[in-house]
Amino acid sequence: MNRLFVHNAFFRLGSGLLFGVLVYLLILLIHNTVEDINKIFSNEELYVCIALSYIAFESMRMVIRLLDRRFSELDFQKRLIAQIAGSLAASLGLISIAISAYYRWAIGFSIGSGELNIFLIIYGIVGLLYSILYFSHFYLQRENKSRIELETKLREKVEADFASFKSEINPDLLYESLENLILTIHHNAESAEEQIDYLAGIYRYSLIHRHKELVSLQEELLAAGNLVHLLNFKVHHISLVSTLPEAHSIHLIPGSLLVTLDSIVRNTLISAHSPLVMNLSLEEDDDFLVLQHTLNDKLISHADSLIAFGRLQRSYSFFAEKPFLQIKAGGENYIKFPLVRIQETFDEPV
Repeated sequence: MNRLFVHNAFFRLGSGLLFGVLVYLLILLIHNTVEDINKIFSNEELYVCIALSYIAFESMRMVIRLLDRRFSELDFQKRLIAQIAGSLAASLGLISIAISAYYRWAIGFSIGSGELNIFLIIYGIVGLLYSILYFSHFYLQRENKSRIELETKLREKVEADFASFKSEINPDLLYESLENLILTIHHNAESAEEQIDYLAGIYRYSLIHRHKELVSLQEELLAAGNLVHLLNFKVHHISLVSTLPEAHSIHLIPGSLLVTLDSIVRNTLISAHSPLVMNLSLEEDDDFLVLQHTLNDKLISHADSLIAFGRLQRSYSFFAEKPFLQIKAGGENYIKFPLVRIQETFDEPV
């Protein structure tokens, strides 16, 4: 966001000069005609009006900076009232002191109340115009900023949706499952049929929920169970243990557990002596769904699964205030999904 015009160095230098000349000409025209201006024009008085304009503008700018630093949380209406009142009070107070000092020390007598009122009225109008220009620019920049943020969020959402769609397809899982199915179908038709059912269940779930932003935890667990069963046909020794209570109000991004389980399996060494046991639990106090397993990383990471896992982490920033966390400590890996709770409403009987 660009700086507001009142803080621009060229505006600060040029505005005082321009308004000072205009104010001086206006003061001359109040009691005289245009023809008399050449006779009564005084460079010294012009310089005084220019100096007064600089004092007025800089004092109002200082009020703006003070409000920005100390009272930035004020809503727009209160900020409008406070700034207009504060800037006028500061500028007119300093102008009164400055013009009174000029008359007393430079001219040799005190300024009359009528002349002082003329200065204050003119600079009061100038101060109002200054505030109107400021708030016009301020409101315009705020609207532009909100529009840019909205466009950025829409673009990020489109990118996240596209990335989510690609991760849902998961071609590695599809081809590996088909290859394993080819090997199985010749000697164990029943096992091949089970693999087809689990594979179909996973992709049916992905297709049904591909346009949804959130799904219930129960639905996600069913899909995760299908994935674990399917992976066990090839890898074996994979288990998902859940100690979750029924929580119908808890929701996840579709495919959260699928992407996470796939990433864990592809980047973990698994054998009969070192099975992969993943535990799902709920941290009620912290509002996290925790997936925990023992670390046994492969020497070479599976890049695509890690990329999909990173997209999932970024996607949660759209739906949850708390971050998506992965903590590796004490030989354990803790993946924490921030919970998104949706309150269920029921129609009252008539």
